[in-house]
Amino acid sequence: EEIGTVEYWTRPELEGSRTKALFTTAREREKLVLQLGVGDAATALSAAQVVARDVAAFDINCGCPKHFSLSGGMGAALLKRPETIADIVKTLKRNLPLPVSCKIRLLDTEEQTVSLMQTLEKAGVDALSVHCRYVPQRSRTPAHQHMLGPLVRCVGVPVIGNGDVKTYREGREWVQS
Repeated sequence: EEIGTVEYWTRPELEGSRTKALFTTAREREKLVLQLGVGDAATALSAAQVVARDVAAFDINCGCPKHFSLSGGMGAALLKRPETIADIVKTLKRNLPLPVSCKIRLLDTEEQTVSLMQTLEKAGVDALSVHCRYVPQRSRTPAHQHMLGPLVRCVGVPVIGNGDVKTYREGREWVQS
């Protein structure tokens, strides 16, 4: 039986050997959001164009605090360059017919986080995900869930809260708080 799968493989010259990078089926394509770890608009567009027919949306990872991402100018390193994130969003929106979201972390102040969120909204982002921790914090530090409410109210796009929700009940309690 043919299930209509699409497989993407890394290029051997980039990785040293071929490894499967993405596997999807026709039924999944309408639901699959691909998170991009990129540091500039040209790279984002190049990567997105490869898989655009096989995903439903793109998410720009602006929150990863790992050394690999930071040293490559990706993930949380982008939080220091809001204009670059906005350029990535605008470039993807201008060139591809798919929704674009961004995952961010809390900045040093609420005002800085609000400013970033509003900048991304003006750039055309379709949704934002806020990991309610600061860049240096890891999962052993409780998420600052109480900070999400004011952030949600500062923009008109959907905002997804992230951090320390392990059950449906915890999620409902957070939304209602």
